[in-house]
Amino acid sequence: MRTLRQSLRGFAPLALRQAVAHRHRVFRDWRDRVRFDRDRVEDLSGLHLVTGVTQPVMPSALFENKLANLANGARHISRTRIAPGGVWSFWNAVGPPTVSNGFVVGRNLVDGVLTRQVGGGLCQPSSLLYHVGLLAGLTVVERHPHSIDIYEETDRFTPLGADATVVWGYKDLRLANPHDAEIVFECYVEGRTITARVHAGRPLPARDVRFVREAAAPSQVLVTTLVDGAALDRTVYEQRQGMGLAPA
Repeated sequence: MRTLRQSLRGFAPLALRQAVAHRHRVFRDWRDRVRFDRDRVEDLSGLHLVTGVTQPVMPSALFENKLANLANGARHISRTRIAPGGVWSFWNAVGPPTVSNGFVVGRNLVDGVLTRQVGGGLCQPSSLLYHVGLLAGLTVVERHPHSIDIYEETDRFTPLGADATVVWGYKDLRLANPHDAEIVFECYVEGRTITARVHAGRPLPARDVRFVREAAAPSQVLVTTLVDGAALDRTVYEQRQGMGLAPA
């Protein structure tokens, strides 16, 4: 017998499926008493810089739209905080990927196909926040890697393994603060680069984070994420370099 999700997937438009899934997530968070900080910090001057990463925004189809989505996402992320023991959610900070929330049509990888979607490109800031979160010693509560690697080495903007895909209603990036000081994110787009930084209420050491690759099978790569030398995660990626945007 088909489940409600299977029926929706077969007949309902993506926006409706995502709306239903989002409501389910909100209910589960309420049931499980998951709470996210909604405060923002206006002044970073009294905080200590822990770490930061700057990435290029590589040319691609719908490039100007991607830049606009990244800049809008960065504005929502910047100055958000995590109290000691608190949990941070990408979608709680950014809000829905809709036109009314300031996003435009960009390029997204959906079910193994590059397609056009409002909010396309937001996986770059989510991946960036995942990477700086690891460097800052945050705890990964939820992270979803891509299953497909579409990038050649010449157009790769982040190490393979440092990715965190997000899908409204279904997949989120959630980070917890295990430190005894508040954590504050800074994020901004400047020219053709995007930067994320982590600030803290007291000095904290940055972790050593490495992404080690090895062949797993024909057209597959295994990446092991090492934090201070200990294996945190292992992800297998299918290699599909050169994939183009699907026709409109």
